Amino acid sequence: MQETDWIQRYIAPLVTAAGADGLRDDVALLSTGAPTIVTMDTLVEGIHFLATDPDDTVGQKLIRVNVSDIFAKGAVPQDALLSIAWPKGRSETRFASVFQGLARDLEAYQIALIGGDLVATDGPLTLTLTLTGQCLNAAPVRRSGGRPGQRLLISGEIGWGGLGLQAARLGETSPAAQRYRVPEIASESTARTVARVAAASMDVSDGLLIDVKRLAEASGCGAALALEHVPLAQPTDHAEGLLNQCTSGDDYCVLIAVEGEQIVPGFVEIGTLTQIPGLQLTLRGQRVNPPSTLGFEH
Repeated sequence: MQETDWIQRYIAPLVTAAGADGLRDDVALLSTGAPTIVTMDTLVEGIHFLATDPDDTVGQKLIRVNVSDIFAKGAVPQDALLSIAWPKGRSETRFASVFQGLARDLEAYQIALIGGDLVATDGPLTLTLTLTGQCLNAAPVRRSGGRPGQRLLISGEIGWGGLGLQAARLGETSPAAQRYRVPEIASESTARTVARVAAASMDVSDGLLIDVKRLAEASGCGAALALEHVPLAQPTDHAEGLLNQCTSGDDYCVLIAVEGEQIVPGFVEIGTLTQIPGLQLTLRGQRVNPPSTLGFEH
């Protein structure tokens, strides 16, 4: 089957936005509404997902890692462009399965697929999604809006990505493995909370420690974390176990900096932004040296 046939059979039925013009052009008119932000993430087989992962979960993961970025900016997803480099010789049945997962989450998150590209490759399966989002405020909540003294809060539990990867590598179908394959990301209500209270925000995808450091540096601050307050997938009192979960990545929680002492539903306080540069870690009041690797770096 030719590329155009696959596009018409699998991609075109999902592309319903008027601005896509039925995929008859090389560009798409974005949906109206401002301000609009855009993000893009790529998943590469063997790096961001396992070759043994079910194909439909790969499609879902592609959607969710992008939606997570949009929600963390205090915005809601809108339009998407999809690029696929499909391995030569891989079956149409497997292509259809990827699109089953894509269709499931495009509908769940009310995203309009407006176009993209499909090529054959001698390399691994590679998927890229470009996703726009409409801000709930006049501007997105940046990483750079934090100030010393603001509290750091996290949504969700840290460590599921690392635990799930271990389980998935063993071929398990456990809840942890499933959460690695199809991450449980924040919701639109979280995005509305971010827009309402956050001075700075980002999603935690590469590991809690490295992403706390990134937010702090973008804000011109340092950060102090109390590790005993971090909500963990696998609770432990041991520093090594804590640090393993805090550096494993693929968790897609939302990290925010907030002013004052207000209670923020759905979030747990884990530390503060500081005037002192760098990352300071404590466990029940005792200093903990940061590990040499704070998280996943591309």
